[in-house]
Amino acid sequence: MLFQMCYGPELEVIYKSIKKAPGIDVIRLCENYQYSDEGDISSLIESALVILEDLKFIRKDGKGFVPIENVEWNLKMVFVRLQQIAREKTGTEESMNYIFASLYEQIFVKPDKMFSANIHYQVNSKFSKTLVGHEKVNAWKRIMECWGLGQRAYSGFYALPQITLIQEIIEDSGEWEGGLHPFCEKYIDPVLPCITLDGNIFKGIIFSLIALHEKGCLRLSYKQDLPYKSYGSNNEWNWIKLVKKVG
Repeated sequence: MLFQMCYGPELEVIYKSIKKAPGIDVIRLCENYQYSDEGDISSLIESALVILEDLKFIRKDGKGFVPIENVEWNLKMVFVRLQQIAREKTGTEESMNYIFASLYEQIFVKPDKMFSANIHYQVNSKFSKTLVGHEKVNAWKRIMECWGLGQRAYSGFYALPQITLIQEIIEDSGEWEGGLHPFCEKYIDPVLPCITLDGNIFKGIIFSLIALHEKGCLRLSYKQDLPYKSYGSNNEWNWIKLVKKVG
């Protein structure tokens, strides 16, 4: 189950440890990262392993764990795996993993809302057949903040993706020029959901792209008579140009 009492950074660290030493078990992982005799981090290690297994980064092999693919940790792959879980036909749309993987899209993207003060209420209203507790929601917020999806704020969550995350998502698009809307549909939505219920691009993504434009990482502009929606505070952007590899 993806809803685990984790913080985020330990997932990458533990995955790298398993990749470096395939077959490593929980005991050895605890020995590696238990820096003090006080306390017990075994439950934290085990929770991280559950998430990595569900994301199909690792698998159990005897008493230890091994990587499923010999790939480096990257957030683009993490969000692709979450998309796969959210799109899987599992017979129920209210499994815990489905809720974890689709929460961002259902609570923020679809209604085009960047801030939710009470995700716990929103989640349990949206997914009424499955109760999701406060601790699980708080764990989701911690992990997503670590992965760059937004920030925890005023006990809620502000869904403004970090520009470094957007850079990582679109870095393989190479030199590209065309409509802003189809660009987001082609390169961002398959990794990070960005299409609202009205068929527009989620404003959190637009703001992140504007920030990249202001940093000179890409160019946004306006072209007349395009069959695409324009974005920005004054609808001043509908065209995007990547002149080189982003980042």
